[in-house]
Amino acid sequence: MNENDHRLVMAELDVLKQQVASTIQKFEATGFAAILKDDYVALHDLEQRITEMHLAHARAIET
Repeated sequence: MNENDHRLVMAELDVLKQQVASTIQKFEATGFAAILKDDYVALHDLEQRITEMHLAHARAIET
């Protein structure tokens, strides 16, 4: 991948992370975080994986 490819992936990951964060907020606002705890935890796990992937692409640009 070249630098532009990495930046494109990072931008897409940013959008995805915003969508996941929005879904987490909706879960919390509606009380589903308690009812669907496994799904709520999975959303946080996904958010963490997105952050790790974003960091990996940022590091690839630096090298």
